[in-house]
Amino acid sequence: MEESKVEMTYCVTGATGYIGSWLVKSLLQRGCRVHATVRDPAKCLHLLSLAGGDERLMLFKADLHHEGSFDEAVKGCDGVFHVAASMEFSVPEKENVGNYVRSRIVDPAIKGTLNLLNACLNAKSVKRVVLTSSISTMTAKDDAGNWLPIVDESCRTPIDRVWNTKPNGWVYVLTKLLTEEAAFQFAKEKGIDLVSVITTTVAGPFLTPMVPLSVQVLLSPITGVKMSSKQAQITTKQGSRALALSKYSSSILE
Repeated sequence: MEESKVEMTYCVTGATGYIGSWLVKSLLQRGCRVHATVRDPAKCLHLLSLAGGDERLMLFKADLHHEGSFDEAVKGCDGVFHVAASMEFSVPEKENVGNYVRSRIVDPAIKGTLNLLNACLNAKSVKRVVLTSSISTMTAKDDAGNWLPIVDESCRTPIDRVWNTKPNGWVYVLTKLLTEEAAFQFAKEKGIDLVSVITTTVAGPFLTPMVPLSVQVLLSPITGVKMSSKQAQITTKQGSRALALSKYSSSILE
């Protein structure tokens, strides 16, 4: 007699984004139940039209800046995909720009991610959390400025280099690096199984109501639409559809 297949439940934050929406669709196609967190469920009803959405998709209102906001969404989940992220790339010139970025952008982002991890800890059911990182946090050069023959997850952009040079999109990169650092420290202390997926530039079909900005940037040489350097940096935030089809969506519990 065959054992009945256990239906897994996953939470996806940032479910209305380019990656998040594909991830929701992929998990539904695999027969999973999905708890999708969004800021305004009323504006995200199109997700319910995905195959299996009417039966196995639940929308939860949640905000990274509100403590306890993810408790209900994470409750009963086997795993969590954390895709939601701050999209600040730069800030106006200020005398104390460092303090401004730290207090207004970085610290809230860290607090939001730790709020989510706390919800996972309290849920008791979450076996693994997948954190969406970014190719923008990586470097292909060594400390001397020479090109590396191989680039892997160890080739992280030094945090002090970001602070000192402030390249295009530096606020986003800094926020990603410091948030991930804090997340892994918290996970280590609390015994949470946390993995990070370094995503690349995303392109191709999309499920969002509007054309994703990364697609606009990639098509700009053809369309002739001029994109600012800040907008171009968004392509480094978004990951490829591979995240939605990665082994984590099917073997997150391994």
